Amino acid sequence: MDGSVATRRIGPPRAGIAERIWEAARVEFSRRGYHGARVQGIARGASCNVALIYRHWASKRALYLDILRAVWLNAANEIAGQLENGSANNPELVVGAYLEAMGRDPMGAQVLVREYLDGAPFLSQLTTSEPSLLDPVRRAAAVMSASSDRGVDPVLAVVTVGGLSALVASAHEAVRPFVADPPEPAIWRRHVLELLTHGLAPTYTGDNGAKAPT
Repeated sequence: MDGSVATRRIGPPRAGIAERIWEAARVEFSRRGYHGARVQGIARGASCNVALIYRHWASKRALYLDILRAVWLNAANEIAGQLENGSANNPELVVGAYLEAMGRDPMGAQVLVREYLDGAPFLSQLTTSEPSLLDPVRRAAAVMSASSDRGVDPVLAVVTVGGLSALVASAHEAVRPFVADPPEPAIWRRHVLELLTHGLAPTYTGDNGAKAPT
């Protein structure tokens, strides 16, 4: 694989031109996705020339794969840590962990959203090369499976929650046309957590005192 992704770093390089390139590339890929991103745009953002970029990364693809892997792993490590410290049978914990992880890095979340919109071709390459990247998804699916009796596929549930969490984190400002003051990120995450875990259907108590299924 271009750039030997499976053995490369999971975060920005040391301070200097490589770090500037890394941060400029994150901005470019988050705004334009892989196909729309331009190496010249990354060079402008890093205040360097294109040749310097290719001195540190063999190609735009190699740089993108490194960044995508870092975004995925940083979020996955955050999610895995929260799941290890929480209840083993709490699907709300899974939703909260994804929302929290994505909310910590909105720009990274936007990189993921654009990758998903393209059909996740590079993420598929990464997970094929390094299957352990999917371990947090399997762990989250196990939590979902142990606690759900609604016949919901746990893997699809986790994929849906992950995608929606990335979208929420990257699109917080998108509520501006609809509300006077966008909520603080923490309030926004609590709102989405409630929505994803409890839905819109009201809970009522029938004549026998039992709650309706939700």
